[in-house]
Amino acid sequence: MRTDTRTLLKRTLAAAAALVTGAAVLTGCSSGSDDGRTKLVIAYQDNGMPSLIKQSGVLDGTPYDVEWAILAGPAANLSALYGKTIDVGHMGDTSLTIEQANAPTEWTEQTVPLKIIAGWRNNFDPRYPPLVTAVRTSANIDSPADLRGHSWGYNFGGYNHGQYLASLAIAGLSESDVEPVKFNDGNASAAAFNSGQVDVFSGSHGAILESLSRGDAKILLTDRDTEIPALNVWTARTDVLADPAKDEALQDFFGRLSGFWDWYKANPDEVTQTLKSTLKLTDERAAFEYQVRGEGFRKLDSELVAEEQGVADTLFDAGVVKNHVDVAIEYDPRYNDAQKATGPLTAAAR
Repeated sequence: MRTDTRTLLKRTLAAAAALVTGAAVLTGCSSGSDDGRTKLVIAYQDNGMPSLIKQSGVLDGTPYDVEWAILAGPAANLSALYGKTIDVGHMGDTSLTIEQANAPTEWTEQTVPLKIIAGWRNNFDPRYPPLVTAVRTSANIDSPADLRGHSWGYNFGGYNHGQYLASLAIAGLSESDVEPVKFNDGNASAAAFNSGQVDVFSGSHGAILESLSRGDAKILLTDRDTEIPALNVWTARTDVLADPAKDEALQDFFGRLSGFWDWYKANPDEVTQTLKSTLKLTDERAAFEYQVRGEGFRKLDSELVAEEQGVADTLFDAGVVKNHVDVAIEYDPRYNDAQKATGPLTAAAR
């Protein structure tokens, strides 16, 4: 028997509230540590990347302190940023587009509260699309037009949310044409899909890998179809970027993380085993996550902004977000050089 969608939502809202409360208790976000050193409080959505960064040694000997906060889902990261319990939050590249499009007041260059300061993804290998819209094979959905009337799980904010909205646009549907089930993190959304509680899922490919491998599900659309760049991003509050001490620390942090990507590529077995043990993954999922998480920083440049603006325009034109937005104000490229960030691949490679 299918669980009532309101019950599913209540459960995930309660879990998200607990995560945000925990973050507020554990991560006091002052400019300095007790010994006067600058402190950066940086969130990630699971413990995989923080563990690997520590293992790589690239942050050894920093003249500032880095405190990691683990916050599942973009909603928790956004809440912690607004609540000033973290300095930098982890989410997907369309997070701020959706946030801006649904904001009660217009964002401007002077009032924008958050900015994306780093982005990365895998090397556009078609075997490892980070974002998918998938369907249960039992639901008999063979094309986007068949999505009408079906239950559809996604999570608020992030590029999973963007994939859901862009998939609606491709199908020529609005939210009133489907049964949307909104979760606060991708793992909860994937769990509902994997257990057959929803027919459709938009989110992380890896989170539903076992259902795909068993033949219980199939991919209908990927980020190639929705044209979402699908970057993981770190987002900072604008007041953090205006703090000279934290700005200097972030310059050094991102410079060191350029070396992390070199270490990641040079140690595939070690990285895969760490992901497996830290996140309690199967061998298949760990091997997939190694591929989909790695590559290096993507330059925050005019070409990327143009791609992201295209996504924003599509969502607005399809009527799935309230306001048309200027994506450019969401990006701050000041750390591009420190990150040794590279530009986009050719269209053929994508």
